[in-house]
Amino acid sequence: MPKPTIFGFLILTAALYAASTAAPVEHLTPRNNLRKRNPVTPLPPPPAFIPTFNSEQFEYLKAHNDLRLKSGVPPLVWDANLTAEAHAWAVQRRGDCDYRRHSSNRHGESIYWMSYKEFTPYDVVKYWYNEYKFYDHKKNVCLCKPERPGCECGHYLNVVWSTSKRVGCSGVVYCDNQKGVYVVCQYDPAGLIPGINPFTGFKL
Repeated sequence: MPKPTIFGFLILTAALYAASTAAPVEHLTPRNNLRKRNPVTPLPPPPAFIPTFNSEQFEYLKAHNDLRLKSGVPPLVWDANLTAEAHAWAVQRRGDCDYRRHSSNRHGESIYWMSYKEFTPYDVVKYWYNEYKFYDHKKNVCLCKPERPGCECGHYLNVVWSTSKRVGCSGVVYCDNQKGVYVVCQYDPAGLIPGINPFTGFKL
């Protein structure tokens, strides 16, 4: 009697596998009782941003006006349009979180960035205001030549510019991929006008 070979064993295994796969699949539950899968419904878009003078906006306004009072310039009022534009720019920068890049609108603008949400509205505005130490108030010139990260005066001057009347801030916007958090404040009329005294609005 001939002995089985490896080749014969493989043929037998393949035949058994083919027979098993060809067998019909039987469901114990009748077809009409099987649960149907519902298609995945996409999430609705986030609601449109509606600027509201809430407690956060109040804190941004109060921080500005407390520091402006310290500098002897008139207070600002909150502005819904500026708030909406500041928020729109912060959202537009969510992808790269580039706090050195400003919008192209006609308003004054200050931008704040931090890795984590560990600040209050007052902390943000005071951070900008602290640039006063780089400003020569007798000569009305910035001591940073050229201005650069860590040595600049523009944010400070935006906060205290005497002829600005209105302000609006974005509030905190979280950047994508945990790149940090972003705050934008905008001012109108814009300051930083060459040849103008920031504290009086008159020509130097």
